[in-house]
Amino acid sequence: MAMVPRFRFAPSPTGTPHIGNLHTALFSWALSRHTGGDFILRIEDTDPERNTPAAAQAMMEALTWLGIDWDEGPDVGGEFGPYVQSARLARHQEIAAQLLAANLAYYGDDPTQQTSQLTNQPLRLRLPRSGETIVHDALRGPIRFDNVLLKDPVLVRSNGRPLYHLAAMVDDHDMGITHVVRGEEWIASAPIHVQLYRALGWQEPVWIHLPLILNKRGQKLSKRDPEGGYLISDFQEAGYLPEALFNYLLLLGWSPDGEQEMVDKWIVRQQFRLERLSTSPAVFDWDKLNWVNRQYLQRLSDERLAGLIRPFLEDAYDDLPMSEAWLVALTAVIRPDIAKLEDAIDLTEWAFVDDFAYTANARAALATPPAHPVILRLISELAALVILDQPTAESILRQMRADLQAAKGWRAPDIFHPIRAALTGHVAGRPLPEIMGIIGKERALQRLARAIRGG
Repeated sequence: MAMVPRFRFAPSPTGTPHIGNLHTALFSWALSRHTGGDFILRIEDTDPERNTPAAAQAMMEALTWLGIDWDEGPDVGGEFGPYVQSARLARHQEIAAQLLAANLAYYGDDPTQQTSQLTNQPLRLRLPRSGETIVHDALRGPIRFDNVLLKDPVLVRSNGRPLYHLAAMVDDHDMGITHVVRGEEWIASAPIHVQLYRALGWQEPVWIHLPLILNKRGQKLSKRDPEGGYLISDFQEAGYLPEALFNYLLLLGWSPDGEQEMVDKWIVRQQFRLERLSTSPAVFDWDKLNWVNRQYLQRLSDERLAGLIRPFLEDAYDDLPMSEAWLVALTAVIRPDIAKLEDAIDLTEWAFVDDFAYTANARAALATPPAHPVILRLISELAALVILDQPTAESILRQMRADLQAAKGWRAPDIFHPIRAALTGHVAGRPLPEIMGIIGKERALQRLARAIRGG
């Protein structure tokens, strides 16, 4: 019977989840789903000074939000538990003792010294002094290391705590992990891990080292990058949809079939083959992410999108009660311009704030010769109305344009720029009838009067 492929993601719970970590998790998960394998979540909490239970919980919540599920882990259990590394200490110590007994490891810094004479010293793995170690990477092919250049690595600290090299490899072996997917920063440590497997007589997993993700300046993503925040909380707070971020992250280092760019879990299961992964660094492109997110937002109904932007608007403009119908109508007006949910705050300022500042272009439009007569004409038109809605606004503006063009020779911008400046503080934006339908007669009249008075 063929062995079921087993992949894992093994984060350290030391802070807020970062997009680089989640990208690695996503690719490991995607390969497991394409191959019909299992995906295991293991928490590597071997650094007690930096680990927090809250960080482990945050990582699990981030994975769930992004749409990544696991078959075994700390919360769901499984037959290879425990899935928290600190709970496996006795097993790590057992393997360390086994290596020491076989003279494959030694205490201290001198491999020739009698280890029984040493106390409170780190335990090191004895690496070969000649030849080469070959790491067979499934993406990159064989990676060769000259053994004479390798230093014997510490496996257990002098305080008895095992380091990553030992703990992770023992856990991978014990959990039956067949494929280790991790970032290329681990390539330098890979010969240690290969030699550890060999020393213990274990079958190596398939090694897959993913290329880095870089910013547009060619630098590795950092938590405080000037191009943007790369913590998962940054994406959530900006209002990216999880399915859009899931889709975009998959495109950083993987090519779906054909020209396809919109991908979901079904396509991952069908197409996420190892041979379609890139070995070149991917560049995180915010414009492309915004484009992908916009595609997902545009699939939503006005009602659904209104529900998603409501918390952002309530945070920004908490002093104006919003009826559901009014918010849905407002959402329909601004939706073509939304790339992420937080954009709604700036895009709707005109709908919530009456004493907005005028831009320089708006002030210039209000200072033109046609501005005064145009605004006065619109005030008289609106004053005669009972209700101002979008079709009525459209009819009034069309008639004004025809009349003023015939009588004064004024062009559309001469007429509409001062009106837009008075109503929104800008000279560009959504169509004026839509804006007037949202703010209604009374507020429109107040804003027009304010512009006449000079703001």
